[in-house]
Amino acid sequence: MKKTFLLLVINSIFINSIFCQALVQRIEDAYNSLDSIHYIESIIDMFREQVSKEIHEINDVMLEIRGIDYNKLDTIQKQHMIDSIMEKNNYTKALIDDRTNWFATKIRDKSTNYVLNLNIKTYSNNQVCVMPDTSSLPFNLFYFDKRSNVKFFVLLDNGQISHYDTNYRTFSNPIGRNNRKIFRKIRRENPKFLLFSYDLEQMNTVLYLLNDKIFVYRISQMEVYEFNDYIKKFVLENIGHSPDSTNTFIE
Repeated sequence: MKKTFLLLVINSIFINSIFCQALVQRIEDAYNSLDSIHYIESIIDMFREQVSKEIHEINDVMLEIRGIDYNKLDTIQKQHMIDSIMEKNNYTKALIDDRTNWFATKIRDKSTNYVLNLNIKTYSNNQVCVMPDTSSLPFNLFYFDKRSNVKFFVLLDNGQISHYDTNYRTFSNPIGRNNRKIFRKIRRENPKFLLFSYDLEQMNTVLYLLNDKIFVYRISQMEVYEFNDYIKKFVLENIGHSPDSTNTFIE
């Protein structure tokens, strides 16, 4: 019985070791294939598209409020109407350019930290699938000051810009102040990569790769776990799975 138990423990450790090595290699491959200049410009292009869509939708609402049926106007007529209301030529283009230039100035900073997204799926048979984001834009952007405070960040989800700000928030501003301590502590350890996952606790968790191991830091609680331990404690238990029979694999 003791031999059987020992064998099971050894097998579990061996499987977890293989999993971690494979995942680390996939993460490193993602970073090695990153063309940073092209990546930044791609995000700026996406930002321009999103801003353009938002501003045109606002323009439509503005015309509708004034009783104008914007659906009957072509693009040029609509733009002339908006320019007349705002008393400024090429109002829409100027606004899009201003917002895009502001954003571009922020993310063209030389101190960019590329933070890879990890996708995590759970299955009914106690299996957890972990893989790096394979979308066209899998990296978030983080910018730190000299004291490791986040001065700007851009989060991407499924290849789309989901959030950007100058202040990294968690559940609340008072609790979120812990992020300064957490990021400072993590960066002092000199991790190889910072990582992120929407499938965990979103902005309350920061992942990082250190000495070929992945760690998860819970910001509000100021707790750190090895990745597999975190999955067993906070992912599988929350959905009613047994953490003792977990199989973590890479898709």
